[in-house]
Amino acid sequence: MKTIIKNHLSISLLLFLIGMTSAVNAQEKYIAPGTKFDLTPFTLQLPLEQNSSIMQKKGKELAKYSSNYFYLDPKDQSMHLFCKSDGTTTKGSHFPRTELREINEWHFAGQHEMSVKLAVLQQPSSGKIIIGQIHGHTKGTEAAKLWWNNGDLQIGFKKEVNDKEQRFTLLKNVPLNQVFSYTISQSDHTVTVTVNDQSQTFTFGDSWTSESVYFKVGNYLQDNSKPVTSGLIAVYSVTIK
Repeated sequence: MKTIIKNHLSISLLLFLIGMTSAVNAQEKYIAPGTKFDLTPFTLQLPLEQNSSIMQKKGKELAKYSSNYFYLDPKDQSMHLFCKSDGTTTKGSHFPRTELREINEWHFAGQHEMSVKLAVLQQPSSGKIIIGQIHGHTKGTEAAKLWWNNGDLQIGFKKEVNDKEQRFTLLKNVPLNQVFSYTISQSDHTVTVTVNDQSQTFTFGDSWTSESVYFKVGNYLQDNSKPVTSGLIAVYSVTIK
């Protein structure tokens, strides 16, 4: 009996060590985007469950973090953000995300701007991904969203908190893998969204004055379907000022 128990423990230890080695090897094959990009302004949100919510990485942890959801492409040095439709969602959302959230928050006063250069490499079965946002803390405070919609780039905004989103198309028929640039520029209650050379300006109402908001960029997959599909974004540059 002692021999059987000893052998069982030896097998269990061996399987544990194999699992640990596999996990380390899987981690090592991905390069951390923080080796090239300044990610100090952001918290990374991942479609993975942790502590009854989603996994988040920031600070020194994000600077060294990589996985199959978030990694640096060794060929063109772009930051890849991958998401599957069966991923874990944040509270209040039906959809998963691999997304960078600005840490510093602000109000619709003064001036703030986010500029991004990216390409959509893969889209889910719905064809929809939100690739940029101005967002608040509660449902109904999604002030502005930049949509990838089957190759059309659309901006949606809510003039007042909890309003129905109004959506406008800025650029049509953008193919997968094509690199483009966008800027979301805020000055007091006025926001201008520019995709390549196409711009749309919005004026937000007084209900936004007290709302604390922040920028987001990445792969907010607008799909939770099965069979599982996925989206992949390549970011070449991102700056916030």
